[in-house]
Amino acid sequence: MNQRNLLIYSSGALAIDQTAFEVVERKGIGHPDTLCDTLAEKVSQAYSQYCLRHYGIILRHMVDKIALSGGATKVQFGGGEMQKPTRLYLNCRFTRSYQKETIPYLDIVRETVFQHLGTVLPLLDLDRWFVIVDNTHFAPGPGVVYDADGTSQNERQFFFEIPEKEFAVFHDNNLRSNDTSTAVAYSPLSNTEKIVLLVETTLNSPEFKKLHPYVGTDIKVMARRMRRRLEITVCVPFVACYTPDKLFYAEKLEFLEEFIRNLVQRNFSQYGVKVFLNTRDNPGKSDYYLTLTGSAIESGDEGVVGRGNRYNGVIPFTRHMSMEACCGKNPVYHVGKIYTAVCALISEGIFTQTGLETYVYLTSQMGRSLSDPWSACVEVCGSMANTLQRQLIAEIIKDKLLHVNETTQRIVQGELNLY
Repeated sequence: MNQRNLLIYSSGALAIDQTAFEVVERKGIGHPDTLCDTLAEKVSQAYSQYCLRHYGIILRHMVDKIALSGGATKVQFGGGEMQKPTRLYLNCRFTRSYQKETIPYLDIVRETVFQHLGTVLPLLDLDRWFVIVDNTHFAPGPGVVYDADGTSQNERQFFFEIPEKEFAVFHDNNLRSNDTSTAVAYSPLSNTEKIVLLVETTLNSPEFKKLHPYVGTDIKVMARRMRRRLEITVCVPFVACYTPDKLFYAEKLEFLEEFIRNLVQRNFSQYGVKVFLNTRDNPGKSDYYLTLTGSAIESGDEGVVGRGNRYNGVIPFTRHMSMEACCGKNPVYHVGKIYTAVCALISEGIFTQTGLETYVYLTSQMGRSLSDPWSACVEVCGSMANTLQRQLIAEIIKDKLLHVNETTQRIVQGELNLY
């Protein structure tokens, strides 16, 4: 990239764990927004893999606007019934044919969606109570101007070709950004971020679910740190068929509170920890977080891509972060995705090789080469990087931008998950 567009500077900001205040959220795997992010990304991966297997290229597609509309249930302790299906709205676009072959995009979507939801929400009868609404369109987007013979060379500008249909190292520095946007990433994770990840992933792990099947997957964790005092609010859905009565609910809620507190203190003993669970419950009015399937998506809640966890699995309210929704975007040229991944790799590389805590910003310009961003900035927390570290940072940035296509390959193969 042009060195004039590279800036490495120190903001003088404290390292995140040294700050006085921090708030972090984690939406669990069964949360409607997380479901949308994950489904969008998995559909994009599946569609890309199909195109690579059949044509050796990744065709135009964009799955970053899908949404879930909640159904309706009647729930009681010990069971309940569905009354209205949950709907997935495919507000997106796919290339539906190539080389005179029809691409079965709906089959790809259905298989991918049903496989993931069958794992995360095994109690939801997908055949009866889940509907996919096809709102896709196939317009190529602005900038495609057709010649008199009905063809357009511009349609091919975003293809990502793999020689001999194999995943090989392949550089094409002529690939151009399709948007003017900015991506932000940082490294390392703070202790508070690690804590919310630890709590949610533990409660949603297969091992925990095997012992505690009454715990649903639509778990949300919010942690507030004020200096060394840490308070955590956790919303835990109970599954009705595994929760026979109010007494069982109350006993297990008490158990979970103690379990979470011990889990955190065992791994982060430097903090005083207080845990709150299901704070909206009102037993006097029979108001409990009780669900049929383990997720609020069954009962009127909605989900949208981009409203959930950021690329590293948390929502860091007191950190710099991009509002760009990276899940479901085309992994070849859409900077909302590819630059987010590259920023993350750069920041991780800097921390691994120098120990510096940094924020990395990449800003694109529509039509500009992906390997030459409009600007690349690295904000160093604390002391300024020395000359050797600055040189190393510049080399890491140059290397990751030069190998953007390798990042695309890792995204498509599911090696880099951005949710």
